[in-house]
Amino acid sequence: MPNDMKQGCGCCKGMRASVSGQVPLRDVKSGKRFRVAGIRGGRHLCARMAAMGIYPGVEMEILCGGCGCPCLVRVHGGTLSLGEGVSDKIFVTAVA
Repeated sequence: MPNDMKQGCGCCKGMRASVSGQVPLRDVKSGKRFRVAGIRGGRHLCARMAAMGIYPGVEMEILCGGCGCPCLVRVHGGTLSLGEGVSDKIFVTAVA
């Protein structure tokens, strides 16, 4: 695997769970709105999430989350199901 793939894409380099109240999407509770802070993954994951409308700065509503099963989110008017592995790599902050 190339070195740049190990570090992640430009939108997610250096992501850490403890920075500025950012938490993994899989740990948030249902019924709340969050803003994507970053995606901790390779270029392929970042590109796939962007194609589905999930990228830093986007607001999303968590329909079903925090239970260890697939996470349901509403983003740009559509509903997506994200597996635990993917939702563990998407870091979010609470929307005020």
